Amino acid sequence: MAFRKSAEDKAAEAAEQQAREREAAEAAAAAAEARQQAAFLASPIGQATTAKEQRQGFFEVQLTVGSSQRSTSVFDAAGSTSGTSSAVSHAGTLAGIEAVGWRLEHVGYVFMITGESSHDRVFGAGENIAVNGQTVGIYLFRNTDVT
Repeated sequence: MAFRKSAEDKAAEAAEQQAREREAAEAAAAAAEARQQAAFLASPIGQATTAKEQRQGFFEVQLTVGSSQRSTSVFDAAGSTSGTSSAVSHAGTLAGIEAVGWRLEHVGYVFMITGESSHDRVFGAGENIAVNGQTVGIYLFRNTDVT
């Protein structure tokens, strides 16, 4: 003989299932919020906020503002170089850092070489060299609350 569940048993199982689903949704929401918070704290504005809370006098951040990818052609008689360049604006990030309570004091830029390639020229002496790299902005902020 088959066992049949009563209406109360079915209702209890449905309630348990809903409770498990609600707990899983709450756990997923909490995990998503924790990931968002971790991503914010790792961002330049999050780092500035943490440094501000620690009452540090200065805050420095390095942001890539441009990149250059070049290549040389061994098949071209002149040994030409070709490639791409890109630039990024961080005005919103810098404004966000100042909104936290920092004042931009100094900016410097450096070109960091990430690689290079070279080929001997087909006609003529020497070689053709292509340099790849990134331009990095180094931004120094002063805490407006610390004297």
